Amino acid sequence: MRLILALGNHPIRYQNTRHNIGFICLDHWADSHNLGFSSDDLYDYTIFRNVVAIKPKTYMNQSGKALRAALLRWNISESLIIHDDIELQPQDLRVRSGGGDGGHNGLKSLFEVLPPSDLRRIRIGIGRSSSLPVDKYVLQEFEPDELKKYDECINRVSNFLDTYVNRDFNAVLNEYSQYKKSYSGEKSTRIESPKEEKDD
Repeated sequence: MRLILALGNHPIRYQNTRHNIGFICLDHWADSHNLGFSSDDLYDYTIFRNVVAIKPKTYMNQSGKALRAALLRWNISESLIIHDDIELQPQDLRVRSGGGDGGHNGLKSLFEVLPPSDLRRIRIGIGRSSSLPVDKYVLQEFEPDELKKYDECINRVSNFLDTYVNRDFNAVLNEYSQYKKSYSGEKSTRIESPKEEKDD
C-alpha cells in the first residue's frame, strides 16, 4: 500500500485558504474518481486501488500524528506529500524526493515521523505577500478569481496522482519533466536545477 498525504487545516473555516491548497488538490482528484472520504480520529481517508489518501484532522503543525497513525494502520511502502510552498510563485509546481522543510510547520511535523529522504513531494506555489506576515498570508482565503487561476495547476496535480496510483513515483517524475520542458521550453531534462534545490 502506498500513501498520499495532503497537508492542510481540517476545520471548515480554513477550507479555501492558501495553506489548504494540498487539501483542495486532493479533493479534486477524489471527486474525479467519485471517491468519498471516511473519517478516523486523526484523519479523513479514502482508498483507491493500492493507494490510501489522507487529510489530517490535526492542525497543520501536528500533521505528523496523522502520518504516524496511518503508518501503524497500513503497511505503507511509499509516501507522497502534497503541500503549499511560499517559496514558489503562485501556481508553480515542483516534484521531488527529500528536501528541507522551508519553514513549513506541516513538513516539520512530518519529519518527526519520517526522514525527508522517505517523503516524495508535490510542492504547489502560493507565493508571498509584500504586506502580510507569512502566518497571516497562508491562512487568508483565496479570492474567487485567484483560486480560479489554479484550475490548470490543480488538474495537473490530479494527473500526477493518477500516474502515481497507476504506475509509481518515478513515472510522476518523468511526467513532471515532460511538463516542465513543454511549459518552459527548456531543453534540459533535469527535474530540479541547482537554484531550485536551494528553495528549501
